[in-house]
Amino acid sequence: MSWEDLGNSSPDIDDDWMINASREILSWETAVGADRVAPLATLSSKLFERSVRRRDTQDLEDAICAAREAISICPLTDEHSAALLHLLASPLLRRFELAGQPADVQEALSLHRKALFLRPSGHAHRYASVLSLLHTHYCHTGEPQNSIEYSSSAREALSLFDPTRHDIPGTLTLCSATPKPATVSDTPPLPLSKAEQEWQRQKDAEGAKNSNIDTIMEMTGLEEVKAQMLRIKAKVDIIRRQGASLTGECFNIVLRGNPGAGKTTVARHYVKFLASVDLIPDDSFIETTGSRLANSSVREIKEQIEEMLENDGGAIFIDEAYQFTNGCSLNGRQVLDFLLGEMEKNDNKIVFIFAGYNRQMETFFEHNPGLISRVPYSLQFNDFNDLELLHMLEKLISKKYNGQMKVEGGVFGLYMRVAVRRLGRGRGKEGFGNARALQTVFATIFERQAMRLTEERKKGESSDDFFLAKEDIIGPNPSKAVLESVAWKKLHELVGLAEVKRSIKTLFDLIAENYKRELAEKQPIQMSLNRVFLGNPGTGKTLVAKLYGQILEDLGLLSNGEVLLKNPADFVGSAVGESERNTKAILAATAGKVLVIDEAYSLYGGGSAGGGKQRDQYRTAVIDTIVAEVQSVPGEDRCVLMCGYEQRMREMFQNVNPGLSRRFAIEDAFRFEDFSESELLEILNLKLKDQDLDATPEAKAVAIDMLSRARDRPHFGNGGEVENMLGKAKNNYQSRQSKLPASQRPLDVVFEPVDFDSNFNRAESSDTNLRKLFKDMVGCEKIVEKLQEYQNIARVTKLRGREARKARHLIPTNFVFKGPPGTGKTTTARRMGQVYYDMGFLSSTEVVECSASELVGQYVGQTGPKTRQVFERALGKVLFIDEAYRLSEGAYAKEAVDELVGILTQEAFVGKLVVVIAGYDKEMDTLLAANPGLASRFPEVIHFENMSAEHCLEILRKDLAKDDIECAALGATSSGEYRHLVSLIGQLSSLGSWGNARDMKILAQRMVRLAFKCATGDAQGSDGPKLPLSSVDAVRCVAFMFRERSGRAPKPPSSFMAKDTPLVQNLGLPTATGDAKGSIGSKPLFPGADAARCIAAMLCERGRRAPQLPSAFMPKDTLPMQNLGSSMTTAHKARVTSQTPKAATQQEEALPLPQECNPEVEEQCTTRFAVDNVRKRKEMEFESRNAEKLEEEKKEQRAQKKLKQMGLCSAGYEWVKQTGGYRCKGGSHWVSDSELGM
Repeated sequence: MSWEDLGNSSPDIDDDWMINASREILSWETAVGADRVAPLATLSSKLFERSVRRRDTQDLEDAICAAREAISICPLTDEHSAALLHLLASPLLRRFELAGQPADVQEALSLHRKALFLRPSGHAHRYASVLSLLHTHYCHTGEPQNSIEYSSSAREALSLFDPTRHDIPGTLTLCSATPKPATVSDTPPLPLSKAEQEWQRQKDAEGAKNSNIDTIMEMTGLEEVKAQMLRIKAKVDIIRRQGASLTGECFNIVLRGNPGAGKTTVARHYVKFLASVDLIPDDSFIETTGSRLANSSVREIKEQIEEMLENDGGAIFIDEAYQFTNGCSLNGRQVLDFLLGEMEKNDNKIVFIFAGYNRQMETFFEHNPGLISRVPYSLQFNDFNDLELLHMLEKLISKKYNGQMKVEGGVFGLYMRVAVRRLGRGRGKEGFGNARALQTVFATIFERQAMRLTEERKKGESSDDFFLAKEDIIGPNPSKAVLESVAWKKLHELVGLAEVKRSIKTLFDLIAENYKRELAEKQPIQMSLNRVFLGNPGTGKTLVAKLYGQILEDLGLLSNGEVLLKNPADFVGSAVGESERNTKAILAATAGKVLVIDEAYSLYGGGSAGGGKQRDQYRTAVIDTIVAEVQSVPGEDRCVLMCGYEQRMREMFQNVNPGLSRRFAIEDAFRFEDFSESELLEILNLKLKDQDLDATPEAKAVAIDMLSRARDRPHFGNGGEVENMLGKAKNNYQSRQSKLPASQRPLDVVFEPVDFDSNFNRAESSDTNLRKLFKDMVGCEKIVEKLQEYQNIARVTKLRGREARKARHLIPTNFVFKGPPGTGKTTTARRMGQVYYDMGFLSSTEVVECSASELVGQYVGQTGPKTRQVFERALGKVLFIDEAYRLSEGAYAKEAVDELVGILTQEAFVGKLVVVIAGYDKEMDTLLAANPGLASRFPEVIHFENMSAEHCLEILRKDLAKDDIECAALGATSSGEYRHLVSLIGQLSSLGSWGNARDMKILAQRMVRLAFKCATGDAQGSDGPKLPLSSVDAVRCVAFMFRERSGRAPKPPSSFMAKDTPLVQNLGLPTATGDAKGSIGSKPLFPGADAARCIAAMLCERGRRAPQLPSAFMPKDTLPMQNLGSSMTTAHKARVTSQTPKAATQQEEALPLPQECNPEVEEQCTTRFAVDNVRKRKEMEFESRNAEKLEEEKKEQRAQKKLKQMGLCSAGYEWVKQTGGYRCKGGSHWVSDSELGM
């Protein structure tokens, strides 16, 4: 074969044979000088063609070297020299496309110009040289300085154009178009994978042929899939070479991988491959899904299989096959069991192909162990890498626009690489879209281009429809785009939210920095668009979320930007697995959008290791699914915002899946602070303006004062509070206007102070209001004086232009009320709300009353939250804890005291509520001594003393007057009856059960009933004057209460009594039982002073337990105690003398000697003392057992902690207490008490 024949050989001759032959010829000794030109030209040409086909850069370099050598040998005068110049230009341009070396383009242009010079006008091949120069300019330069050469070459090409010999469309395109931008790229071509090389070897060396395998090999990526296909082919080939039968061989297969990886395409070619090698009779292909089959019946799938068998068989492709076993359908498992049997019966006729995600398909195969043997082959579809995605994107652009689309920076240039890298950051995650996600990127690029071109046309600028700019490919520069964003401007126009605006600006600065790093092809700084929004309602969280999403869309970080608002109830299911499905469905629907989860703390079901509550598994499942699905990586096309109150959100993050904190950095949360007073005023003005309303300056001041008070309440409504207040003002304004004649009603609505607060000027009359508030309380002068002092401080503070609450260091808000019962502690506390509300400290006059038991929990860990809840409920109000001394009893109560001390130092509570703890003197002193910090938290102690007898009688008189009862003795303070009552009350107050005003109210009730009982028929039926109550009846009521209270109290044995103390029974007082003469309402047995002497004698009977009655309470005619026996006996005898003989005899029989001891009384007192002793002993035993139990629990906790630290049990079994030590539940490890130091 001559050199000419070799160089012009048929293209059907294999490239590899030509390359090998050329190299062999060049190795001959005779191949020297000009004889080497032809084989070098052939070698260069064939190497270049093979490099394009195989994407082999080494072949490309060898082609360039061979062409250079040929040119160096061939003289320029040779007729083939121009062809050799063009031959070298082609691989140079190819290398430029791959490696981006501008010198290659310039050298190629120089070679074309030389070739054009060697082919002057009239040369037969000049047209080809002109066209080569045009093509190089068109595809590889696009520089303005080349436009003259391009234009002149185009005109010459048109003049040389011969329609009978030249390509019409190609020539016209080159001659009429403007130069393209340079297609520079530093992205290497996709090298042939090992599987592709092996298939090429089989084709070259063994003559293997199969168009279906060829198609699979031409697909981008999928190395493991291609390798598995060759293994299946190899198995078939070997069995056939061995002469064995393929009957019984099963070729069912499972395809695992993310969507968009080509599973369906490969499945079709796999079926065609099996049919081409006669492993199945037909390549019929039925495509269905696991969901469709699982929700149908066995009969339906049976009919489909029978129909396929009638058509000689084929393949059934079941996508998302895991839906058979995910529990979403009733028939899924039954249908799968049926298919398992059909696979075994029809293995030579029907191939079953199952597809799905990796993790779900593992669960699918766990359904039945027989599935693994019936589906022996598996194809793993790995996600495409960046280089593969880049080439796929290039093919998409080239295919859609027939190669006409020009790309700034080149189709494999920087901007295209940045776009693909952004997409690739989601690689490896379940659900990564691969080719489908690439289609989304492709669509986004051309949407941006369309918007850009539209804007350019609006401005009258020239535009190129076949040009993709940098902004089209990777989006706008964030630092510039944010300034043009309407949503960004609206965000900065919002009132307040300074911290939120700073946080968002910091985030966007980081986004802009990452944009620069991407252009420098550096890894972006890790960040997440997902955020936590913390704040009270009405602070603008939802509005900011919408603007935030819109800004992200404007910056190109989200494909949609729409905001979807969801509540925890939308996620939580009512059955096992339902919460996961709901959560996944919501997250899937929010791709490219902003998902706002309001009140997200409700996803925490509660419960903790130390508490008794169990966690809600359905809510926990939602959190776990969010952690699994939301990766918070750069480039993730979704933004999830969790909103809620800070305290509850932090509690949730501390107690749920730790991965949630990594997805949502709560430390970097956007904090929506409550609006300040100036910001609230600005909001009020905006709302008034929007609604065409107005208010006087005074009215606005009142409104802001009310809002300022309301801020102390938990979960202050902020902007919503302003709207609610306006609604109330509108109603008040309308009510006020409705009282005017229609003609006097103005059209413009201008609110007055009274519209916002009907008692807006209460501070001006605070002194008067305070006196009115306490006017019905007797003996409270000192308390009123102290409160007046506080009010004066608040008034002066306001006059000086400051808020009254700024003087809280001068006006205490924590009080201790100490004193005996009935002295007005509760009543005073209830009125403290109005007092502090008038001073401007509180947002409500309400008083939250609770007992110590409402603060104390029933198990460890419950008391703290329970106490905090009570304090949160009382924010902006008065919290009154009655009988607070009970907080010093028990371990759980101590926890409540510790929590209370901590709360009173927290900014959220200090000065925002008034706390009053009340109780008896001694017990309250014990409580304050129990915790050193408690006394410092309650510096203000108000003592409530026992009321004087006169004050008690004044309370009695007022209570009787409320029911229109009049007792002359109570009004005549100088009368003997009044003095007798004073004496009786004084002696009654000496008893331990004395209740001061409380007992006076009981007395008043009894006296009212007695007055109604003694009223005449006329008085009962009229609305006339007040009902009278005689002084005698009043004294009898008091005497009866004294006897009743004395009878309740335990009486000491006779050894405790004074020898000369006469017994009460001997003094003739009426008894609780007996005839009417001894009951209330009968005539008194003793008049006036005799009653006082009787009560004084009772005091002597109580001995040491009752203090001596002060002389001021004794009537003037009361004898000294030592003379009381004889005096009372004389008085009694005089009384008996005046009675009937029978009555006198009965009383004399009932009268024991004064010194004689009553055995029944002594026995009762002894029994009561014994019962008390038993009760006290049991209480001490109970407390001792509790202390021992707590100590055992602490000891067990220390032991378990030390066992865990020792790490002896590698399996992690729990340790169980046994005699002498601990053993793990696995039974293999033992630790003695001595080893634990116990």
